[in-house]
Amino acid sequence: MYIIYHTDDSFLRRAIADFVEEWKNNSNLIQVNTSGSTGRPKSITLLKSHMEVSARMTGDFLDLRKGDTALLCMSPETIAGKMMLVRALVLEMNLIVAPVSSTPLKGIDESIDFAAMVPFQVEKSLDETPENLKAIKKLIIGGGSISIALWTHISEIPTLCYQTFGMTETISHIAMRRIETSASTYEALPEVQLTTKNDCLVITAPNLGIDHLETNDIVKLTENRFEWLGRKDFVINSGGIKIHPELVEQKLENLINTPFFSFGLPNNQFGQKHILCIESTLLKFQKMDFFAILDKPIIPKEVYYFNSFTYTSSGKVNRLETVKNIGNAEKQVL
Repeated sequence: MYIIYHTDDSFLRRAIADFVEEWKNNSNLIQVNTSGSTGRPKSITLLKSHMEVSARMTGDFLDLRKGDTALLCMSPETIAGKMMLVRALVLEMNLIVAPVSSTPLKGIDESIDFAAMVPFQVEKSLDETPENLKAIKKLIIGGGSISIALWTHISEIPTLCYQTFGMTETISHIAMRRIETSASTYEALPEVQLTTKNDCLVITAPNLGIDHLETNDIVKLTENRFEWLGRKDFVINSGGIKIHPELVEQKLENLINTPFFSFGLPNNQFGQKHILCIESTLLKFQKMDFFAILDKPIIPKEVYYFNSFTYTSSGKVNRLETVKNIGNAEKQVL
């Protein structure tokens, strides 16, 4: 494996060198941090052998080969960045290191066989360096939801693109779905077994050290494929009506062109009150704006306009921490 750097960032270079050294030392363990998007960030310990298995599973699923060129454009401090390094090391791929930025493909002329990005990087690359993105042969996208507009745009380029499903506890992703013109379901990687409990996904993968890991992800499961419906810990129960925030957000994304999320506040009358949080003090919406998009029972009862949201270190909106500052937001009753 050889490494080509397209960055002078000394901290990034040192982090990569430190991880490679850590990977090659005599310890069997690696410490990684969770993102904190659905709870407090925490440090967990992973076995190198499990990380190697994960890398080979991805390699088998995507037919990655020795001598292929991989792109690292995410921080090696995250599980996503660490696993890109592990894949390059285990699968003997060559590595191109780009700046950790929204447009990592600027100035890169080398052929890239495999890359991983977050949705925002893909969106900005399609806008500013589309030909560079189209030249990537295989691309996995994770770390956040993909809007309908972005999904459509991605499905039109020649790159073989997949959306990933996973978490730090599963050592990166355990399932992927092809981004095509029509919506597709997630397919489990080799040797991953899926079941459900109370409609939530349960993951078993002995080679990854995962034994009946119960998630909070509500899914519709068919054999080794599933449709993701939302997170159980985000589900809003308002007067007996169950509202999935992620599905509400998907329906509203063409209406609201700034970061926003659906949330449930404790309420004596309804149990929970459905609200909408928007990162803007300039936009204003009326109840009629939602009637053509949402069924009446799931229209939010209040909208809160924030100067800014709270984000995790990996760039995800931290809903719980943001809502703690709701007293500083501008409230609008619908």
